[in-house]
Amino acid sequence: MPVNPGVEYVVAEERYHKARTPSEKLSCLIEMLRTVPKHKGTEKIRAEFTHKIALLRREIEKQKEVQSKRGSGAAIAVKKEGIGQVVLIGMPNSGKSTLLNLLTDAHAEVAPYPFTTKKPEVGMLDYKGAKIQLVEVPALIEGSSGGKANGMQALSIIRNADAIIFVLSSAENADAELKILQAELEKANIKANKSRPNIKIRQAEFKGITISGKKFLKIKEGELSDFLKGIGIHNASIVLNEPTTIDRIAEVLDERIIYKRALNVIPEKDAENIDELKRSIFALLNKILIYTKKPGVQADLNEPLVVNKGNSIEEIAKNLHKGLAQKFKYAKVWGSTKFPGQRVSRNYKPKDFDIIEIYG
Repeated sequence: MPVNPGVEYVVAEERYHKARTPSEKLSCLIEMLRTVPKHKGTEKIRAEFTHKIALLRREIEKQKEVQSKRGSGAAIAVKKEGIGQVVLIGMPNSGKSTLLNLLTDAHAEVAPYPFTTKKPEVGMLDYKGAKIQLVEVPALIEGSSGGKANGMQALSIIRNADAIIFVLSSAENADAELKILQAELEKANIKANKSRPNIKIRQAEFKGITISGKKFLKIKEGELSDFLKGIGIHNASIVLNEPTTIDRIAEVLDERIIYKRALNVIPEKDAENIDELKRSIFALLNKILIYTKKPGVQADLNEPLVVNKGNSIEEIAKNLHKGLAQKFKYAKVWGSTKFPGQRVSRNYKPKDFDIIEIYG
């Protein structure tokens, strides 16, 4: 403990003891070093902090190398098919296999004992003509992120998937199971239903650190600059679009973190309305179904076109045919417009189940 520590030091020290990842610990140590009073009596502790910071940086780099090797070696890949891949994860006997069989054409083994699923089980869910690949991974438990129960293999599949379904055994156990599952994902740098920080950090050619959006800073500007310099970033352009702390900056800089949309499902309850459950699973992919037609011809409602939610008519035309987009004049839309067959511009963004007729 340094002589006469300030409030900022004490707060950073508390955060350090609660930190779970090397990146979080690193940010705390840099903050503690910055706030330690500078005099002869603190020289030893400052030297210790500097040494710990150097060790943590090496540990973070080593973790990146190990994760890279795991990704190319021990990881199991499930080839993606359909319009998206959604993984079913849960603890032992949570009902993953039962749910997979119910939603798809799969015939996964169902048994009353734990760890029935030894390898990934795959099935295709049909949602109004669109095919979604569901992958059941072996059960996760506390310690899976550290390698227990072949957890690293399951987590490698989860990292590669487009979205996640948390399969929870019952309403009574849901909160406890979800907490364990989310904790294991977090330790593997997978964040479910969380957003990437709306912060941009770009290496700059000019010297120094510039910050745009300073109104969002929840720390002093000098603290942010000291943190960045402490981890080797001396020339950068920072754009802030949300309340910003050191933790959020550290999250932006951690390239290992990925973000997944997720859905919580309790089979005994949610399986009662299969159509609604399928709709919710499709919504995870952030896509919409539309139908195209030619002038004077009825649209084929059995063959939907799957496009990203928020795509414009012009973007859809490009996906259909490059030449069609170049010749684009206008389009007619049935469904989300004020009246059927309304003429719209290239910037119009269709909604789910719209019928589109493009003129070029």
